[in-house]
Amino acid sequence: MSVRERRRIRITPDEILFLIGNSGELGIVKAGSKKQVFIGMPDKEEIVMFLEPQDLIAVSAFDSGEKAEKGIRCMVYLLRELDAPITVLPENHPTSNRLPMVVATGDHIRLNCNIVPGTHPEQDILCACEDLSGIEITASEDGVDIKGLIKDFKIEKL
Repeated sequence: MSVRERRRIRITPDEILFLIGNSGELGIVKAGSKKQVFIGMPDKEEIVMFLEPQDLIAVSAFDSGEKAEKGIRCMVYLLRELDAPITVLPENHPTSNRLPMVVATGDHIRLNCNIVPGTHPEQDILCACEDLSGIEITASEDGVDIKGLIKDFKIEKL
């Protein structure tokens, strides 16, 4: 299915929306309940994101297919069910090049392929593959509003 410019896609808290690119995938879920996400910063500080049930957890994988989707599901489980923290790497950290996926949370997320993975504490921007770059995702009560061109997507049960 193709999504052009602006579209609302309905998802429930027990579903995951996969936006599929040629060289990567993005998994999007609802937070599902009020929760806190702790973000460890490079300067030894910690930020707390307060999420509402309709807010989003987005996981960007730099690969596509079944293996990437399993990884995205695992990361969602770690964040939603086990309250795992997010870690932000310092600028120019060598591990940035080895990250298989990165995460953002909140009510609005912009995808960008021109940033260094894992080094942005701002939760409104997320590194993604080139063909998903430029897409904006905004939480709605019953799903997500997407601005930008998406070539393929699917919705599955978590």
